[in-house]
Amino acid sequence: MIPLIVLLASFAVFRLAGFGVAYFAEWQHALRAALGVMFLLTASAHWGKRRPDLVRMVPRGFGNAGVWVTMTGIAEVLIAAGLQFSQTALPVAVAAVVMLVCLFPANLKAAREG
Repeated sequence: MIPLIVLLASFAVFRLAGFGVAYFAEWQHALRAALGVMFLLTASAHWGKRRPDLVRMVPRGFGNAGVWVTMTGIAEVLIAAGLQFSQTALPVAVAAVVMLVCLFPANLKAAREG
């Protein structure tokens, strides 16, 4: 829920910034910046106090859970950065969707186990 709140709040802030910063006057730019903020927030959990929770989310069949958590955290940082550039935004957005679909089993496991 917190990532959604951060996404919506940062989108609102960037859209308001569009009244003074021409770049953010376009909603697509404000949304890409807001998604970047959200992905940086979620990436921060991969190395903070929430890391053990994320490690427990990884299904056993995937092997070394710590490596998966680290790799997805790095991917989220790269996604946050890649969304900011027009040349990379579309392929990075597709990669983000693929990654989020691939992460669904871990989220399902966490929801079932609490």
